This record gives sequence, C-alpha cells and structure tokens, in this order.
Amino acid sequence: MKKFILIAVSCLLLSIICGNFNRNELNEIAIVYAIGIDKGEKGYKVSMQIINPKPTGNPSTEQPPVIVYQDEAKSIGKAIEQVSKKISREIHLSQIQLILIGETLLENNEMETVLNYMLRDPRIASVVDILVTRDIEASQALQVFSPLEDIPINEIVKVLKNTAENWGSHQRIFPTQLKAEIISKGKEAVIPTITIIGESNDAKNKKIIEKLSPNSYLALSGLTILRGNKPAGWLNDNLSRTYYLLKGALKTSYFDAPCSKKEELGLTILKTKTSITGHLKNGVPYFQITVRLIGDLNESNCVMDVSTPKSVKKLEVKMETEIRKHIKSLLQKSKQLQSDFVGFGEVLMIHDNSNWKKIKSYWKEIYPSSQFDIHIQMLIRNYGDMHLNS
Repeated sequence: MKKFILIAVSCLLLSIICGNFNRNELNEIAIVYAIGIDKGEKGYKVSMQIINPKPTGNPSTEQPPVIVYQDEAKSIGKAIEQVSKKISREIHLSQIQLILIGETLLENNEMETVLNYMLRDPRIASVVDILVTRDIEASQALQVFSPLEDIPINEIVKVLKNTAENWGSHQRIFPTQLKAEIISKGKEAVIPTITIIGESNDAKNKKIIEKLSPNSYLALSGLTILRGNKPAGWLNDNLSRTYYLLKGALKTSYFDAPCSKKEELGLTILKTKTSITGHLKNGVPYFQITVRLIGDLNESNCVMDVSTPKSVKKLEVKMETEIRKHIKSLLQKSKQLQSDFVGFGEVLMIHDNSNWKKIKSYWKEIYPSSQFDIHIQMLIRNYGDMHLNS
C-alpha cells in the first residue's frame, strides 16, 4: 500500500513539474495549428497558422490569437525552414490539427509528394485531418476569421468531426489512409473539400466576420476525386453522402423524399448496412448492391395518416425509391468520370479474384461497362402520432 501511495505521489509531482515547464516554455515556442500547401512560382508555397499566446501580464491585448506565416521553396521542408527564420520562436509541428492541400497543387500531380513528406516527418502526427481547397488557395483559407473560434481553423476541424458523426456528407481522412487509397489498384481516392462562401477579402476582415450574419466563411464542400495524384472530378454534398452510404461509413444522416410535387417527408437515418458482391461474366462486371436502413420519421406534410402500418409502408417505399435514385446518380457520375472511387475493383478482388487478376491492369477501361443490381430496404422504426394531414 505504501509503495502504491509513493508511486501516485511521484506521478502527481511529475505532472506538476511538467505542467509548469510547459507554461514557462509556451512563450518561447511557435505552435503550428494548421498548415497549407499550394503550388508556388518557386515550387511549394507553405503557409502555417501559428497560435499567438496572449502575454501573461496583459491578457486584454488586441493581438490576434493566430498569425499566418508563409514562404516558398523548391521543397516543402525548405519552405518550412525559411518560415522558421522569420519567427523568433522555435516552430513545433507536433500539434498540427489540419493539413490543407491547394487545388493547384493537385492539378500539378503533387499529392503523393506532399503525403510522403507528411508521413516521413516525425514531428507531424499520423492522425491529422486532410482537406483539399476548392476555388481558393490553402494560404487564403488559413487567413479566414471565425466568429465562434479564437483559432479560426479550429471551426473547420470541429465542423468536420460533427458532420462525420451526425450528417454523413463528409468523413475524416488521415495521411496513411489517403496514401493507401492512392496506391490501391481497385479504388480511387476521395478527399473532403473546403471552399469559401462569399468574398475571400471579406473573410479576412475580422469586423465583417464578427457580424451576426457573416458575409464570408469557410464551409465543407463535397469530395474531390483523385485519379492517382491528379483530380478526376468532384462530388456535391448529396453525392458525397451517398458515397459514404455505399462504403458502409454512414453513421447517422438525414434523408428526405417527395410525396408529391409539393409534399415531402424527412427521416433521420439511425443505422445502415451495405453489402456489395460482384463477379465478371463474359468480360462484363456485375455487382449486387444491398442497402438496409433504419430511421425515425422526423417530419411529413404528406396527405396521409402516417400512424397506420399501411401508410408507413408507403413512406418506406418512397424513401427506398429516392435512395435508389441517389445511388444511380452516383454510379452514373463514376462512369462518366471513368473513376471507380467507390471501390468496385476491390469487390471483384474479394469475390472473383481469379478474373480480377486478369483485368486489373486495364480496370479503368472496363469499369464503365459495369452493370448494377440495387436493392434498398428501408425500415421506419418510429413514426410518432401524426394525424394533422389525414
């Protein structure tokens, strides 16, 4: 017992000492919270959003909570080194929460170069969110103020986590996972995308952002599809949600379906299960997609008494029809782009490996001829007591 108490006290003292050390060192280091990489005239333009701790003697100072530094060089590491020469504090990369990749960098086939650097640098954690910018440079995104967060980019990090948990149109992706998708022979990679709503110049103005209804702000905007290291296309939020549904990664979400031209019903999806099997027949890929969903009825202005099992069954059929349309739209988009971003090649590799080995080298050419059999099973678990429109 005495030995246990001694160990506990030692751990407590150690934590206190370390805590004091960290507080004393805080004003001597530059904590990088987010990093953005764009294509620059000299090679790579690296921007870093650095936390600016308030002076202990004057907590009411008007200094901004973060500062963005940037520089260009022929390599990412060199650009980071040049930024460090502009700062009186030692740069710390271990607290990076977000990596922003500029779309110009993707267009120049540079994604793998960036990933390799991030994975090799021991200072950068392996669990870091990655986003691609759309219609805006990564350096610009890092300079956008937030009305809710002292550290502006922290708002996007939180929105990404919240969306992944509650809405499903975006999921988090980390460097190791993205690298695996890029080198996969049976699937092409997708990355969550960020854009700016409004004017980028307004978004840099703190006074405008602090209004009750900001004119400009950062927002998630679908998914960027990669073919190797280059962008192959883009999915809007609805197609992005359908993509995650097919991947079995949709946790909860919200779907609506029309009852008529003017009436709709809305469901909160609580549980999903997707299974995909496939085989090759006479040189044509065939896939069977089965999606099962369980949800609660949130709202309905349909002219029917939704408290009866017969009416609920009609609503389930309408929702099944709507989700099937979403899936068909996604599959049509993938064929148009000649991009198997869903990963049907991986399905063949599992379910028909002998034939997959014969065609994997030219899967891109074969994929658009794929045939799909789609089955949707919708169960409305809780529909409440709604008689208003009966």
